[in-house]
Amino acid sequence: MSQNDVIVGFLRLYNLLNDTKFMVTKWPDQQNRATEDIDALCEDEFGNRLAIAHTLIQPFEGEKGNRERFLKTFAKLVNDPRLVVPGFEITVSLASGFVPSGSGLSTLLCSDLERILPGLPDGRSDVNIGPRSIPLIVSKDRVSPEEQPSFTVMRIRPRRPGPEPVLAALKKKIPKLARYADATRILLLEKDAIAGTPESQFRQLPATAEVGGLLQQINAIGTVNTCHLESESVVLANDVWPNLRRMVCSLNLKTGEFWQAPRRRL
Repeated sequence: MSQNDVIVGFLRLYNLLNDTKFMVTKWPDQQNRATEDIDALCEDEFGNRLAIAHTLIQPFEGEKGNRERFLKTFAKLVNDPRLVVPGFEITVSLASGFVPSGSGLSTLLCSDLERILPGLPDGRSDVNIGPRSIPLIVSKDRVSPEEQPSFTVMRIRPRRPGPEPVLAALKKKIPKLARYADATRILLLEKDAIAGTPESQFRQLPATAEVGGLLQQINAIGTVNTCHLESESVVLANDVWPNLRRMVCSLNLKTGEFWQAPRRRL
């Protein structure tokens, strides 16, 4: 799904929540590449305007591409018969920042693992495999005779992110929104993972004059979770500022099924 699809999905939810009929009339940032602008300008039948600036908030820089590479290389090796060692439950972990890419890499990794796994001792082993010496942690535990042996993989996530990604988004996006003084200005923070939330990062923002001055230039900050967008066509959203999670809702973009959690009292 493209950024435009995310914005349109959020706009459908916004209209349902506010009983409005806004439609995207312009994609300013795409229409004029010479200068950076907001992502979407919307209008309703009365001429009211809504300005939206969108940005993806990741647990760490490059996480989305990192995850995609992991799925194309390591994830497909789960319970591969060549890597299942009889009598053992094996888990291979790798640091998220070390997920490589490359044609045929999965085959090379499987070949290396097939060669070294049987000879590793019980417990933890630190190994390096592949053409780029990818560092892995291998946990090899014996299973009882009635249990099935297995081979699984996982990523080791870096430390929990602080407020830096959200602060960077505010500094980059809010000046663009501020140009549209005649519109309701919304900063839309997207996440596409189950774990980690822009809300928790927002709560960590320092109470400085800089942050306060930025927030005064817009009307609202919302978050949209797209982790189920491609698989189930469902978009989830909630408000972040000036209210935190007072509105929590979801929409199936194919069926139109709408859900809203009971409103929280302030």
